[in-house]
Amino acid sequence: MSNSDQFKLLYGPDDKPKSMKDTIIYSLQWVLIMFYPVVWGYAIVGVGLGFTGDDLASYMGRIVLMIGVSTLIQTIMGYRLSMISGPNIIPSLAIVSAMVIGGKEYALLSFNAFIIAGIIVAIIGALGLISYIGKIWTPLALGAMIMMVGLSTSFIGLELIASYQSSWPFYVGILLALLAGFLSIKGKGMIANIPVLITIVTGYLVFMIGGKFDWNLVNDMPMFMLPEIFPYGLEMPPLDLIVTMFVVTMFTAVNVYGNVGGYANVINEKVTLTQEKRTFTILGIVETTIASIFGVPPNAVYGENLGFALLTRIASRFLIIIASIIFIVLSFFGKVGGLMAAMPDPVAGAVLLGVASTLIGLGADTVKGDDLKYGTREIFIVGFSVFLALGISQLPQTFFDTLPRLVATLLNNPVIFVILVVMILEQIVFREQKSEHMNSS
Repeated sequence: MSNSDQFKLLYGPDDKPKSMKDTIIYSLQWVLIMFYPVVWGYAIVGVGLGFTGDDLASYMGRIVLMIGVSTLIQTIMGYRLSMISGPNIIPSLAIVSAMVIGGKEYALLSFNAFIIAGIIVAIIGALGLISYIGKIWTPLALGAMIMMVGLSTSFIGLELIASYQSSWPFYVGILLALLAGFLSIKGKGMIANIPVLITIVTGYLVFMIGGKFDWNLVNDMPMFMLPEIFPYGLEMPPLDLIVTMFVVTMFTAVNVYGNVGGYANVINEKVTLTQEKRTFTILGIVETTIASIFGVPPNAVYGENLGFALLTRIASRFLIIIASIIFIVLSFFGKVGGLMAAMPDPVAGAVLLGVASTLIGLGADTVKGDDLKYGTREIFIVGFSVFLALGISQLPQTFFDTLPRLVATLLNNPVIFVILVVMILEQIVFREQKSEHMNSS
């Protein structure tokens, strides 16, 4: 595998660790990075649906289990890249939106709707139909998506860092974000490849010593637990909910296409058509249908993986397979799930801010690519799309309340919306002669 002069991996996808020390350290770093999707599973749907007590404990255990299972199966059988999967923001927000619209019982039926939607998407993926996205997937669409992931991540990261307002945790969060970047750029030897590990461990210690760690979330969890299936019953969801969640899942598939293609581009890998078909089949069956059977939000590969690769320079499948297996085992230990979910907000925010910083610059570089004709047209398309999508996503909830549910779901997700706007502008409004497409197969 060839790497660019700007970005050189320590361990590529097919590489195995050179020593037991590397195996332990880098696998542990992946385990700690996988805390991040656990936090999101808790912070969006867990909080949004008001889970508490035993319900929360059981839910968190299933979140940890599906993160491990989704990541493991995709790494071995799907896209076969070192990328983390976890509760996806698109279906997670759709579940919370269903709560607002129809109450908790209606929102819980969303999981059964996703079971049906996942099967349909798996069939579409197995037939290779989603791969047709590649015909209009250009550097402009890829770069704008990466930039939007970075911008959205930076907003979320800063909100988490500022969760204690302007008190000392805010400044600790900023310093931790700088620490992650400093270690990645200036670190020597192994230190340069474990900035996330050092940042998370340091953050936990600081907040534990400072008395800002939520031990109740750990103490309320049982020592051992078994995952429950169909925790919300087997009632057939209404047709409108099935249609909504199918469309949401298709949006998720587009997001996954971009995330996998972007990551492969960063590490100079190719994703074959067979791998694409398997990726979307697994997205439908495992990450959507089976996740919903366990009563957790559908999983999907994270766009933040691009940032993690740039920060750590570790892309070995061997290491993330080990971390995934560890995560599956840990899912049966309630206290561990509580420890993961209790990650202090400024610590999670610091990691996100460090990742976002690399993604924004990478997105801008990807947009330009190697196209010597890059000029006013391309600058306008990307700039208009990014700021329109970002600006609309920041509008108050009252704006979205006036829109049909499907339209609101689309406009309120800047990553999906920016992809669609770029494609419309580039392929229809300002269409020129056939451009070079990024071919992932």
